[in-house]
Amino acid sequence: MDNPIPLASNYFVAPQIAVADLLQLKALGFESIINNRPDHEVDDQPLSIELEKAAAELGLEYVHNPVDLKTLSESEVDAQVAALAGEKKTLAFCRTGTRSSVLWVLLNTAQGANYNDLKTLVAGKGFDLSRCEPAMQPLIK
Repeated sequence: MDNPIPLASNYFVAPQIAVADLLQLKALGFESIINNRPDHEVDDQPLSIELEKAAAELGLEYVHNPVDLKTLSESEVDAQVAALAGEKKTLAFCRTGTRSSVLWVLLNTAQGANYNDLKTLVAGKGFDLSRCEPAMQPLIK
């Protein structure tokens, strides 16, 4: 597992995790996992149900909020907001961490943060959102 990248004090992003990574994430203090990757993108990716079962066994909250940038809508942003309602230390992941970063930017702009500032911050953490702009623009508040 790659090291989780903090975007905020309680919101970290990472590329795809495996079931075996959950124990390490728990040891790092994570309380909640958000899977922003649709099942079956690639053959060797763990299914959400497998991750959910393993997370539950460790006492971790688990949310599957799959994102396809071609169909990104307010419902995925709202689901991410709901998953973060408890303000627990949360890891959101997808294939590279980009979709989880997109959702973080969108949910924060909806709360009044400056879009360009957030995009710059995320870029400084290694996530280039320029290819995601067409999907994001209709949802920027």
